[in-house]
Amino acid sequence: MEETVLQNKADMLLFPFAPCYTLKVYSFKCASCGYESRHVLGTPDMDQILTDVNTEFAQYRLFVCGKEQKFIHADVLDSHFDGKCPADGTKLEEVERPSEAKCPRCGKELNIEEIKPLATSDSSAE
Repeated sequence: MEETVLQNKADMLLFPFAPCYTLKVYSFKCASCGYESRHVLGTPDMDQILTDVNTEFAQYRLFVCGKEQKFIHADVLDSHFDGKCPADGTKLEEVERPSEAKCPRCGKELNIEEIKPLATSDSSAE
């Protein structure tokens, strides 16, 4: 039985131990074919709480569009997210472990750099 987007969203809420929690920026570079991309993944705030009135809750995950042969990041909790590529409408394939992803164009190893976003407050700057 094919899993629906609604079932995926329910699983994310019931099983919150997903691969990404805090917001991280990943830089992907392929030495073989020259593919490069950068994606924001995870949740913007570790203190986020999903409520009926909190429409700003987000969880960004990494996907591969097979037709365009590129990575796409999407907020899987967005009501408009349907598991399809926004550009061509093909079904997206989720990348379970972004730190171990292969190149979406040639399938070879990627140089992956995890960039931690700047802290929101720096006590040394005061």
